Amino acid sequence: MKVCKLMKISNIKKIKTLEEENKRLHDELRLIKSDFKLLYKRYSEIFHIIPIGVLLFDQHLKVIETNKTFLEIFHIEQAQIINFNLAEISDKRILPAFLQIKKGFEGFYDGEYRTTFKKLDLYISVHTKPFSFEYEDEIIKGGIALFKDITEHTLAESAVNKSYDTFQRVTDNVNAVIYVIDPANYKILFMNSKANQVFGEKVGKICYKEFFNRTNSCETCQVNILKEKNTSIGIFSETEYFEEKTEQWFQLSYGFIEWIDNRKVMLLTSIDISEVKKTQKEYIHQSKEFEDALQKLTQQNEHINKQSEELKVSGAIKDTMFSIIAHDLRGPVGNITTALDIIRDDINELNKDEILDIIKPLRNSAGAAYNLLVNLLFWAKNESGETFFIKDEILLNDIIDDVLILFGPNIETKNINLTDHTDKEYFISADEHMVNTIIRNLVSNAVKYTKENGKIILDTKETRGKDGKQFIKFSVEDDGIGISDENISKIFNSKEFFSTYGTNKEKGTGIGIILIKDFIEKHKGYLEIESESNKGTKISVFFPLD
Repeated sequence: MKVCKLMKISNIKKIKTLEEENKRLHDELRLIKSDFKLLYKRYSEIFHIIPIGVLLFDQHLKVIETNKTFLEIFHIEQAQIINFNLAEISDKRILPAFLQIKKGFEGFYDGEYRTTFKKLDLYISVHTKPFSFEYEDEIIKGGIALFKDITEHTLAESAVNKSYDTFQRVTDNVNAVIYVIDPANYKILFMNSKANQVFGEKVGKICYKEFFNRTNSCETCQVNILKEKNTSIGIFSETEYFEEKTEQWFQLSYGFIEWIDNRKVMLLTSIDISEVKKTQKEYIHQSKEFEDALQKLTQQNEHINKQSEELKVSGAIKDTMFSIIAHDLRGPVGNITTALDIIRDDINELNKDEILDIIKPLRNSAGAAYNLLVNLLFWAKNESGETFFIKDEILLNDIIDDVLILFGPNIETKNINLTDHTDKEYFISADEHMVNTIIRNLVSNAVKYTKENGKIILDTKETRGKDGKQFIKFSVEDDGIGISDENISKIFNSKEFFSTYGTNKEKGTGIGIILIKDFIEKHKGYLEIESESNKGTKISVFFPLD
C-alpha cells in the first residue's frame, strides 16, 4: 500500500514536470514563430525595396510573385503580371533566357526590349536561374529572374560612341595625317583614315616605336609633355621633320585638346610638304645668271605662294573645326562625365529620385553633342565640296517623327507645349540626309530659343511658292525670344557663323542655320523667316514637288 502511494506521488511529479516542459516548449515555439514573422516581414521589406526587379515563376513559366522594383521598371500593376505565362511574352528576344530554366541552366539577356503591356522601349539586363521557393505553404520548383533597367546607361554610352564615330568621320574628311596620343604613356588613342594609310592601324600601341622605330619619345613630345600642366588646351605649335623611310618632309602641328573621356591628350596633325621642300631646294641651287632660270624661279615662287595660301585656307577650316570640337563639345560631354562621376561616387547615398534627377539632363547633353557633331560633319563636307546630293522618293512625315523622338527629352525638360499638325503624308523627291539635317536644326533651334512652359507649332501643307510653282511647306513656329531684323539680314546675307544664346544659356555655333539655307537651296527651294523680338519666330522651308 505504501509502495503504491509512493508511485502515485512519483507519477504526479513526472506529470507536473512534463507540463512545465510542455509550457516551456510552447513558449519557445511562440518566440520562434514571432521571430519568423519578424524575419519574414524584414525579408518582404528588403524584397520590395532592393533596386533590382525580381520575378518568381514556376516550372511552367507562370509568374508567381514580383517585387515593387519590377513593377516600376515596366510601369505595370501587380494584377497584370501575376499568373501571366512568360512563354506568351511579346518580345521573343528575351524568351530563351527563361527557357533555359526548363533545362536546369541559367539564362542571360542584355539589350533592347519592347514591353508586353505598355508601348515602352527599354534596355534591360536579365539574369535567370533555377530556384525553389515557398509560396502559400507550398514548395514551388521554378526559377527567379533579376531585372535591371539599363536604358539611361545604354543611351549615354551610345551618345559617347556616336561622338567618337562622328569625330572619326569628320577627321577622315581632312586631307592630313591626324592622330591622338596619351601623354601619360605615349599610347596612340586615335588615328584618322589618312594616318592609317600612311602608318597602318596602330591604335593602342606606343607612338614613337610604331611611327619612327625609336627606343624613346621624340624631342617634340618630350618638350611638350614636360610642360603639359602649364599648356592651355587649344594652343598649337608647328614644326617640320624629315621621314627617312619615305624620304618625305612633313609639317607637324601639335597641341593639347580635351578628349572624349575628359582626359588632356595631345593632338598631332601632319601635312606632306615634300613638294614645297623640293621646290625650295631647287630654288637655292638654280643659277641666277640666266634669265630663263630667274623666270622659272619666279614662277616657282608664285606656285609656292599659291600653295601657302591654300594651306592657310585649309588651316583656317581645320582651326575652326577643332575649336568647335575642343570648346563647344566639351560642355555637353563634360556634363555627362560630371553626372556619371557623381552617381559613381555617391551611389550608396542617393535615392532613386535623386539619381533620376541627375540622369535626366544627360540625354539633353548627349543630344546637344550629337547634334553639334552631325552639323560639323555636314558643314565640313559642304565646305570641301564633298557633299553628295542623292535624290530619292522620301516620306517627309517619317523624318519629322524621327526628329521629334530625338528632341523629346529636351521638350519635356522645358515643359514645352508641342502642337503637331504634320499628320498628313507628303512624299517629296529629295536627299534624305539633307532633309533630316534641315528638319533637325529647325526643331533644335525652336526648342533652344523657346522659354520654359512655352509652345511650339509644327505644320506641313501644300502651297504655291513665290514663282507660282507647287511646294510642300514645312513650318516651325515658337513663342521664344525672336530674331531682330538686323540679325535676320545676317542669316540671309552672310556666311559667318552667327548665333545667339538659348533661353537656358545654350551656346550655338551658327552652323545649323547655314546648313538649312544651303541644303534647301540645293533642292531649288527656299527659306522664309518671320520673327519679332521677344514674341517668337516662324521659320518655313519650301520643298518643290516637281
